[in-house]
Amino acid sequence: MPDVLLAASATPIDSQPLPVTGSSLDVLIIDADELSSMRLEALSESCGHGAFSVTSVDQARQALTAVHFPILIVDALLGDGSGIDLCREYRARYPKNAVYIVMLSMLETASDIEMEIAAGADAYIGKHSSDEKLIERLRLAASAMGLTAKSSS
Repeated sequence: MPDVLLAASATPIDSQPLPVTGSSLDVLIIDADELSSMRLEALSESCGHGAFSVTSVDQARQALTAVHFPILIVDALLGDGSGIDLCREYRARYPKNAVYIVMLSMLETASDIEMEIAAGADAYIGKHSSDEKLIERLRLAASAMGLTAKSSS
């Protein structure tokens, strides 16, 4: 069986079509770091949840307009803007029971985490957390949203 990280195919939105409404995607990953996106996409898929990755605030807005993703994993620092501001913007449109937002960040001080939660994130996880912690967070998010893993057959 191939390593889960090698199975990922995170491709920026510029080079792949936007997902269609009704697709089986549960997780939108918003992270400017392509390797981190690939890792998160692979971990999502290993938990049985379809994932789509974008690398910027602008691409995230396009994807979020096209499809409702019940789980967002948002890097706090993006190249073209703030993931925290994107979280705040999206939370203003959708209540907690409509979307679960996990803030991903290298900013790990108590005040940084408090700011991310105050912006509307449901959870925080450090960018360099172990795969096990990331999987635990994904399972918690999926459970909170009432999602079941899709079969890989």
